[in-house]
Order: sequence, then structure tokens, then C-alpha cells
Amino acid sequence: GVATLADLGCGLGSDALAAARQGIRVYAVDADPLTAALAEANAAAAGLAEMVTVECADATSVEVERFDAVFADPARRRAGRGRVMDPRAWSPPWDFVAALPGRVPRTVLKLAPGIDHALLPAGAEGEWVSVDGDLVEAAFWCGPLAEFPRRAVLLPGGGTLHGSGEQAAPVGTVGRFLYDPDPAVVRSHLVAEFAAGIGGRLADPQIAYVYTDESVDTAFARRLEVTDVLPFSLKRLRALLRERGVGRVEIRKRGSALEPEQLRRDLRLRGDASASVVLTRVAGAPTVVLCR
Repeated sequence: GVATLADLGCGLGSDALAAARQGIRVYAVDADPLTAALAEANAAAAGLAEMVTVECADATSVEVERFDAVFADPARRRAGRGRVMDPRAWSPPWDFVAALPGRVPRTVLKLAPGIDHALLPAGAEGEWVSVDGDLVEAAFWCGPLAEFPRRAVLLPGGGTLHGSGEQAAPVGTVGRFLYDPDPAVVRSHLVAEFAAGIGGRLADPQIAYVYTDESVDTAFARRLEVTDVLPFSLKRLRALLRERGVGRVEIRKRGSALEPEQLRRDLRLRGDASASVVLTRVAGAPTVVLCR
């Protein structure tokens, strides 16, 4: 079990408080004096001051081996610079963060969702989380905390999908139903596992749209019913939409360089009906899948 935890880069302390509520004593540090003071105040306000010790300190100075587990959430923003994409420029930097599992096996790394899969420590679990369909964060669960190579978690519903992240989905034809997987499923490389779960297939090995011939309920993707499939042609698409009286379209895309808003202007739509226009590739060819 875990009785003590080092929280490196605690921010305002929400994760430290969550651990303390589980009976874990937390030593939390943040390099910013104001942030550390606010985290300490939050612990006191929550009645958890005895369980959470907060200090203003550099995370790299903490003797992490004294603790049962480590939670690290490196700062990924700089004042005046916005979001920092290079992990080497995070605070603490990636070389320090990546070495933590070797020092304390029970380590959790809270990271930006765009983190490279290649940075996942050996044997660790990579988890990607979405909230209401928006990808919000990743976490690497290391050592004995790892259960599966990859996991996708969808909030607030709590749907969870897991697998190796290395499977290849079957490839076939466009079906009657198109599924646009949640970004947590796509980012965790679990599209093949999702497809297997609904008996689906891809129409292009590089594009993460999944197709079935029968409707399947799922929490892991948006389902659309396919009405037409045609090679991409602005002229043909405009004519088809006008024939159907479509004046409002939702435009989705994967594997297309077209800009949805520019396409919307070029279509010059008129009518009261609505439709979904999916820009994609089928067997490598630019394709439009019209859906409802």
C-alpha cells in the first residue's frame, strides 16, 4: 500500500487533497511561492492540513526515495510564453521526470495529452482522458500501478477501454454506419480494440473512422448513418446537397487537408435540411461520406 506520497509540482493542491482524502500523507512542493501558499491554504480550508505538508521548493531537490509513491505534474506553461510543447523545457524537465520511476517504482506522471508514446517508460501504462469529448490529459502509471499498456477514459460517464495499443483493425468497405471515435480512444492507439468491440472495420488503414453494417450502441464514438459515398468533388457535393435541400452541414474530417469553413463557404448552401459531411480517405482516395 501507499502511506506517503511526494507531489512534485502540486499547483493549487487538488491532487494532493484527493490523495489525502484516501488517508495518504502528502508532501507537496511547487516552485512558485504564491501557488505553494494557495495550496497550503486550500489544504487548511479542506481540514487536511495535518495530512498535507506544502513547501515552496524545486521539485528536483526532493529526496523522493523517502516516499512510498511519487506524483509528478510538470509545469507546461511559462509566463508570457503560453504552453510549452518541448518536454525538455518543462519544470521540472523531462530528464528528471522520466527518471522518477527508476527511483520510486510507484510513480504517476500527469502529462499533456499530446505526449509522445515513445516517452512512455518501459512497462508503464499510458492513459488518455477526455471530458465531454475533449481530450484533456494523459497519465503514465508506472511500476506496480500499471495494469494495461494503454487505456482510454471518457468522463463524465467513466467509460474505459484498454488494450495493447499495437493491434491493427481490419480494413474493408464503408458500411451503413460510421463511428467517429472519442479522441481519448484515438490518442491511446485503441481504435483497433474499439473496432473489435463493435465488430467494425476501417475503410483506410491510416484513418480512424470505423464502419459497421448494423447499428451498435457505444459510449466510445459518435455514430452517424451513411447515406452517400462519393469521390471528393466540390461540384458533385454541392449538387447533391442542393438536390437534398441541405442548408446546414456539420463537417468532420480525418486525412483531408481541406479547411471545413472554407468548404462551407464554397458549398453556398441553401435549404432547410441538415446533414453531416465527412471528409476522409477510402483506400487512399479522397472521399466524401455524407451522413445523417
